[in-house]
Amino acid sequence: MGENKSKEETYNEARILHKSLHEKLQTLQEKPYLTEDEELEVKLLKKKKLYFKDMMEKLKEEL
Repeated sequence: MGENKSKEETYNEARILHKSLHEKLQTLQEKPYLTEDEELEVKLLKKKKLYFKDMMEKLKEEL
C-alpha cells in the first residue's frame, strides 16, 4: 500500500481485503473435512484477517 494514498483509501482497501479473506475462510470452514494444506491456509487467513483488522482500527483512530 503506497505512501501517496490517503488514509481513507488505505482503510477501504484493508476493509475489502478483510472481507474477501473472511469469505474465503467461511468457505473453508464449511467443509466437513480439511486437508493439511487447507488447515494451514485457515491459520494463515486468520492471521491476515487480524492484520487487516488491526490496520483498520489504527486508521479509524486517525481518520
